[in-house]
Amino acid sequence: MSNKRVPTTRPPQRKPDCKQAWLLAKRIAYYSNPDPLSGCHIWQGFTSGGYGRLNYRGRVMRAHRAAWEQKHGPLPKAKVLRHRCNVRSCVNPDHFVLGTKAENNDDMRKAFFRLANARAATARGVGGSTPGARPLRIFYDGIELKGDVTIRTVDPDQT
Repeated sequence: MSNKRVPTTRPPQRKPDCKQAWLLAKRIAYYSNPDPLSGCHIWQGFTSGGYGRLNYRGRVMRAHRAAWEQKHGPLPKAKVLRHRCNVRSCVNPDHFVLGTKAENNDDMRKAFFRLANARAATARGVGGSTPGARPLRIFYDGIELKGDVTIRTVDPDQT
């Protein structure tokens, strides 16, 4: 038996720090990775509470706020950025809309109940219209796809 260590697969680590001289736009582009399906720009750098963080000129900033300010200028007082995509690590300024804290809390509550209702509708024991079928709901880009799916086990030797 060999004493060699078997390499393990590890999840990707965050990107290494960027150069100090880089401007804000280049830092945001460096640390974000566009998702072609959702349009989100997923933050690959340091995160806290699911939100991206970056250091710029001695300031620690939330990455989505920095992306917004880069494109639209400073946020008005008493306003927050609401993620229309409901992805905390998204830094695409086109996915944000200005609003109040109350509107943001209402958005989060509605998203929670929408997902809870979808989980309940697709839970085990919820019968579909076809025997052996289970209901399926997919939320994508503001659209809901709904239908029954029959689940079967496929033998890999017969494919």
